[in-house]
Amino acid sequence: MKTFLKIIVSIIITVYAAWSLFQYNSYSGIIPAKIGITYAIHIGGKTGFREGCGAAIFRLSNATADAIDREGLNFFNDVIYSRKSKERYYTYSSWKETPVPDSWTSEGSWPGLGCSGASSSLLSKILVAASKKGSYYSSIDEGEILVIPNHKLVVFTYFG
Repeated sequence: MKTFLKIIVSIIITVYAAWSLFQYNSYSGIIPAKIGITYAIHIGGKTGFREGCGAAIFRLSNATADAIDREGLNFFNDVIYSRKSKERYYTYSSWKETPVPDSWTSEGSWPGLGCSGASSSLLSKILVAASKKGSYYSSIDEGEILVIPNHKLVVFTYFG
């Protein structure tokens, strides 16, 4: 019986680790390569039959945070494509400095962030940064990205 239980636990751990790695690779591939990330802080959301919403929140690398501090919005001049692809679907619009548009926060938080399942303290930190100068944002089809150098966060949200 103990051997059977060990096998079941090992299978569960293996499936969880494989799923976590799959999620990290999928979402980190959407982040542009110039934006250095180190690890995932939170990946979560809700999925329906064909649609879903959620967020992948990564730690911004020190080197990237320093470069953004030096260059400001100019850092993002050539940050157009995701790591994954140069297809139109993965091509970012022009980057802008925060605050984000009112349409993002008119209901408290934007759709992908609201259904992410992230902790209230992390959501609060993101929403405060999104509402004042000093962070940068862009969009792709069905997604938004917010880079918060002060907190070393990269927040990718999706809805659709």
